Amino acid sequence: MASVLEGQMVEIEDMPQEFIDEGGGRSSVAHLDLHRWRATMIGELNASPVRPRLPLALAGLGCIHLLAFLLCQACYFPDGRADLRHPLLWFLELVGVLAFFTGVLGPGWMRSTLAMNLVVKFWTTFLILSFSAVTLNSFTGFELAWYKPIWGTLSTFLLASMAWLFTPWFFVPAVQMWLTGLLIVNLPDYAFLIYGVSWWIALVGIAIRMRQSDLRRGIPGPD
Repeated sequence: MASVLEGQMVEIEDMPQEFIDEGGGRSSVAHLDLHRWRATMIGELNASPVRPRLPLALAGLGCIHLLAFLLCQACYFPDGRADLRHPLLWFLELVGVLAFFTGVLGPGWMRSTLAMNLVVKFWTTFLILSFSAVTLNSFTGFELAWYKPIWGTLSTFLLASMAWLFTPWFFVPAVQMWLTGLLIVNLPDYAFLIYGVSWWIALVGIAIRMRQSDLRRGIPGPD
């Protein structure tokens, strides 16, 4: 057994530091240093012009989302009827958020840094999956609107992904969204209200946390 282990260790030590990746290009072990990549990504974000304005953008996102879902709650009928006003409100919310972000962060904010681009891609995937859940639920009937607690699960996944990318503090709202899904299951007639308020709390909380971090590091707020 010892000789086998020694042989394996020799093989590992003799492994080349450069290898051919799936695309046919050459990669080095250093390229697999995810911690260094993460630190570089966060450093680029912190040095970018959009960073001081992010807390305001996130707080505004929370308020726009809350307004949209308060209107969804006002349009809700507990008899399971589909209401075309809901997807219309979601579309208007998306347009409003994009316009608000462009106004606050400036044109080209989606590609301003690697971190921003990654977050946009995560959010886009989240929105696609959320809408997919709604459309699938439409085929089974909205008498049981199971897509609403699923939104809580998807939100948990999104925020947990942010925790792995940026800071473990994102696990706090991730757990909050898990609890939000449980609350929606128990109070289905108030699902839109619960979901809107929960995201508002999460986004405003993240914005406050970011602004506090900025103040500690002496980063000025938006003009």
